[in-house]
Amino acid sequence: MLGSALGLLAATYVLSGLRETPPGTPIVRTHAATRASPRVRLAEPPPMVEPLELLEMTPERAREINAAVPFIPGPISPARPFRFAGSDADRERAALCLTSAALYEAGDDPVGQRAVVQVVLNRLRHPAYPKTICGVVFQGSERKTGCQFTFTCDGALARRPLMPMWDRARKIAEAALDGAVAKVVGTATHYHTDWVVPYWSASLDKIAAVHTHLFFRWRGGWGLNGAFTGRYAGGEVLDRRLREFATPGTLDEVESEPLVDGEPVPAEPVPARAALQVAGVEPRALRGSIVRLADEQAGEFGLQLDPAAFSGDFALTALALCARRPACLVAGWAEPRLIPAKLPIPRQSLQTVSFLYRKVAGSDREQVLWNCRHTPRPSPAQCLPGTAPVAPAGPARLSPEVKAPTATGEAASMEVR
Repeated sequence: MLGSALGLLAATYVLSGLRETPPGTPIVRTHAATRASPRVRLAEPPPMVEPLELLEMTPERAREINAAVPFIPGPISPARPFRFAGSDADRERAALCLTSAALYEAGDDPVGQRAVVQVVLNRLRHPAYPKTICGVVFQGSERKTGCQFTFTCDGALARRPLMPMWDRARKIAEAALDGAVAKVVGTATHYHTDWVVPYWSASLDKIAAVHTHLFFRWRGGWGLNGAFTGRYAGGEVLDRRLREFATPGTLDEVESEPLVDGEPVPAEPVPARAALQVAGVEPRALRGSIVRLADEQAGEFGLQLDPAAFSGDFALTALALCARRPACLVAGWAEPRLIPAKLPIPRQSLQTVSFLYRKVAGSDREQVLWNCRHTPRPSPAQCLPGTAPVAPAGPARLSPEVKAPTATGEAASMEVR
């Protein structure tokens, strides 16, 4: 952000921080909107989402590459209206998080703000992402390289916006919570400026442009309305830096974030317990790892990893556990305190793993990933999302002098209903 367990991080972003859009910058939409797609059955699990990593190149070269990628043919269906259903306190927290995303990502620009807000709500409904608005906006923000929206981990929140700007963005956020839809971006879950090229952009469908920003959706069924079946879960957790903007009297006196030393806290502490035996797997095949969680019927295992072992041993251990299983998930933690108390593995615990192996039923697809902050690997493709080293990628914010790209298609304003 898989199924019930895998909510690992996501790819995304880069609208500019608090800024005004240059006057006269065009908004481009490539297709007319059509009615939403019916719900569909999808055999594959939701796609694995990654944090932003940029290909190293000049802004000029990036614009050339982005301009050469065509918008997908055919009509773009708008997202279904989202209507908030939850407690008053959750409504206030959700509005604060949504407002912050709109303002810090798009600046004091209502068109861009509506587009950002729509992407947040699209993500909430997609199976790959968290099921709260604050969870989507601040996903991965505890890690400098894992945040989904850059303002949550690059220090932008230290800049206090002018209250009239905040109030304007808040109205847009509130409207979206009451069913307003930014039709031009459809079911987009990703966006970036035209002067950068994220490594993931070539694997997604390019569907719209708003000012200098390009919007993308997942390819195939996972990008259509029928896949957006997630329901709002409630239980919003508010970043403490946003409390000052809350409507007086709407929130509890004391609210805290589930963070310890910059890492998410497991849903429940792991009790002291003996190592588990797995049928058909000899102890030596574990190569120093200890099985702490096991559901042999479901093919799901949690390991306490041996910090002294070679990192390649983790993969061999996973293969030993999963050799005869059509589908399998093996998660390993180097720190025992981070291991959850029971299965299925909670989403927040998957964000703290040191190693992850997954085999998908009915296919040859396997994923083997390491936490590369702790265990360097020869290729970034072997790194858990948000842990790969990121090379410097040039300027961090959009310059007002940058002009919008030229693209063919129907010019349209951001229609909201």
